[in-house]
Amino acid sequence: MSRLNATIQFVVLLLLLGQALAMDVTKFCKCTCGQNSTILELTKFALSHLPHATEPIDVDTLMPNVCMNCTKLLCGLAEPDLCDGAAVDDDYVPLCFQRDSVQDKLIVVGFLVLVGTLLVWSAVRSRVGPIFERVRNQYGYNVVAQT
Repeated sequence: MSRLNATIQFVVLLLLLGQALAMDVTKFCKCTCGQNSTILELTKFALSHLPHATEPIDVDTLMPNVCMNCTKLLCGLAEPDLCDGAAVDDDYVPLCFQRDSVQDKLIVVGFLVLVGTLLVWSAVRSRVGPIFERVRNQYGYNVVAQT
């Protein structure tokens, strides 16, 4: 029985680890000018399909480090009207951030797997219990008398 539990725990751990490694953390660029601000998603698809861009952004020239692409130039290309109505000395202020980390997602996925497993176990426990008892009795597992 303990070997089965260890195998199940190992499989669940591998699934969670695979899920965590497969997740791609999306980073964002917040462009602020005075009181105006906008948030841009820093993915190749989102940067190549900006609705207000004055000229198309060549995604092949992007830096490998995603946050290095969050610059005043990107803010100016993506939202050229952002500084309209701002003070004369206001300039674009770019800020790179990410919303969720892999650790946060791993904790949520682990919690969901745990709750799902407990729900399934509570649903099948009454049906599986007699089978476990029959297996224990068949292989000679006897409870030691309690004193």
